[in-house]
Amino acid sequence: MDASDSAPPTLPVTGEEDNGSLISSISGMLFGSPLNTVLTAICAYLIYKLFKGNSNSDSAAAEVIKLPPPLPKHNMTLDELKKYDGKGEDRRVCVAILGKVYDCTKGSRFYGPEGPYSTFAGRDATRALATFDVNAVKVEWDDHSDLTSSQMSSVQEWEMQFGERYELVGKLIKEGDEDDAGDEIEGTPEKSE
Repeated sequence: MDASDSAPPTLPVTGEEDNGSLISSISGMLFGSPLNTVLTAICAYLIYKLFKGNSNSDSAAAEVIKLPPPLPKHNMTLDELKKYDGKGEDRRVCVAILGKVYDCTKGSRFYGPEGPYSTFAGRDATRALATFDVNAVKVEWDDHSDLTSSQMSSVQEWEMQFGERYELVGKLIKEGDEDDAGDEIEGTPEKSE
């Protein structure tokens, strides 16, 4: 046995042979079998979609909603609240929670006629938010006296979130208390946009 037989193989000194073998090795892995070729094509397509995005289709699909002027602050009965279900001419959406009425028009993609919470529009959503049941909205006056403390705590958290996001219009008042329905709400802080 001679010394040349036991010597370890040497790596190429120049980078050219190494680059060529690296590229051919990678292309062999990616396109060596039909399955690898299909998987490579799928990965390339997904990477393309990830970086390209859908900017054209997003802008075309997004409906621009011009917000109506703010509602004057006043109390509402259920009958008046029902007018603000997002189906009117100005597409205004109001939702009542814990006796407070909020103008949710800027959130009409959620509360408008096509939104997932459209049952809240123009109604008192307290019971539905307390019970996590969008269909629990009542059409008649609801005093919420049968809600548990846990449910009341939950709906109070929802009311805080609505208070942070939407303009307070006024209070929800019971039929027969209409004397206060047109009164301005005193001391209601204005939101700064």
